[in-house]
Amino acid sequence: MAIKKQLKLGRFNHSGAIVLLLGTVLIAVISFAVGMKVGLHKAKFSYRWGENYERNFIGPPPRGSMGFFRDFEGRSFRNSHGLAGNIVSTDGNNLVIKDWDGKENSVLVSEKTVIKKFRNDINPNDLRRGDQVVVVGNPGDNGVINADIIRVFDNPTTIDNSNSQIN
Repeated sequence: MAIKKQLKLGRFNHSGAIVLLLGTVLIAVISFAVGMKVGLHKAKFSYRWGENYERNFIGPPPRGSMGFFRDFEGRSFRNSHGLAGNIVSTDGNNLVIKDWDGKENSVLVSEKTVIKKFRNDINPNDLRRGDQVVVVGNPGDNGVINADIIRVFDNPTTIDNSNSQIN
């Protein structure tokens, strides 16, 4: 009853409702367009950063080098935030891990370090020479990596290609 009364008195008419609805739709469309523009800008930035990943960490390639793999020759790029390889030795809270390039890296294990083998948490004492690990951490002094997470994997079995059986 009150709405009919307001309509009769001219306080609220249909053209006002239409203008209000169009204004709301216009604000929603503008907000969506701005969100899309910001999202595209972020995506382009991430894409460009990913394309230049190596340059962001190791600098430009040396002069005269050609090809993707030649950009890394002799650069001694150390994996400061993580590495993957085999444990060479364990000594208390210190690990020496030989990465896939044959370089030995020192890793410091603290009480905050999470060590997992499959889904199970394990102790630093359970780490053995020859275990394959992936270490994620922060660079410390003198090239030592302060481990945050260590994942231990089973050593892969070798495959004999001549008869396709696992040895």
